[in-house]
Amino acid sequence: MARTGFKVLKWSPWPIYVSMGVLGVVSSFINAIHSEMLFSIALVALFSWVFLMGSLFGWWSDMLFEGNYKGHYTSRVKKNLRWGFAMFVTSEVFFFASFFSSWFYFGVGENSQVLLGSWPPEGVQPMYPWKIPALNTVLLLSSGVCVTMCQRCVVAMSKFGQWDVNFSFKAASAKVFSGVSSKELFGSKELSLMRQKALISMVLSIILGAVFMYFQSLEYTWSSVTFSDSTFGGCFYILTGFHGMHVILGVCALSICLVRIYYNNFVYRRSYIGLECAILYWHFVDVVWIGVFVSVYLWPYLFLVG
Repeated sequence: MARTGFKVLKWSPWPIYVSMGVLGVVSSFINAIHSEMLFSIALVALFSWVFLMGSLFGWWSDMLFEGNYKGHYTSRVKKNLRWGFAMFVTSEVFFFASFFSSWFYFGVGENSQVLLGSWPPEGVQPMYPWKIPALNTVLLLSSGVCVTMCQRCVVAMSKFGQWDVNFSFKAASAKVFSGVSSKELFGSKELSLMRQKALISMVLSIILGAVFMYFQSLEYTWSSVTFSDSTFGGCFYILTGFHGMHVILGVCALSICLVRIYYNNFVYRRSYIGLECAILYWHFVDVVWIGVFVSVYLWPYLFLVG
């Protein structure tokens, strides 16, 4: 590691375990769609979910131990993790781009004029954008602001020192600026307050994301549009449904970061790469929702009214 900056880690069973869990979840879901929800299928689905969550928890625990306590995550490793997650987000961008392309193709393309006649099609009432969709936009953007505040607090905490179990300043953080000790520059009360701000900001972000999902479920319950309402209904539920799934994953990732902030995992060794990736994913979810709101909610409504 001294020569290359990379540590060869020991063999890990978690990737194959996670793959087996995902295979079980997807297989049970497909069987439930194409047949009745039998007891055996429900049992396999439940076992697959428990196995998947347990494998993910074990994998993340090993990563936390390797990065924070054993020091295997050097600057080069962290750089690779950032680039790897950025590429993953890029793949998600193209994933949603395919659905947006279908939406606009059926909305303004040849099929809209020849087969459907208009967009939205005759007899299909689009969603009113200035109630639940507008409220969800405010909720999700506010959550993005809160999570950004949390990130700044965590970065500042890791910059000015480390904490012990009593939240006191360690003597290891010697001098920060021009011979001024970090304790003189940033007392323990200020650091404790900053930690509280990080926790509160993350809790608010998670709550706003959960409220977003609740209102989205209400919209599905009250909506007059169904999945079988031509390509409009199909594209609508695919776009909003996949976005909702990403919101659920984002809330789970932020919840894990909340626990790690509580235990000060991101302060030690300035290893807050997990928080950065979770926040990047959450901002990606925000940007996608803006596109969904403008394209899926606002445009059809204005087109119909106009």
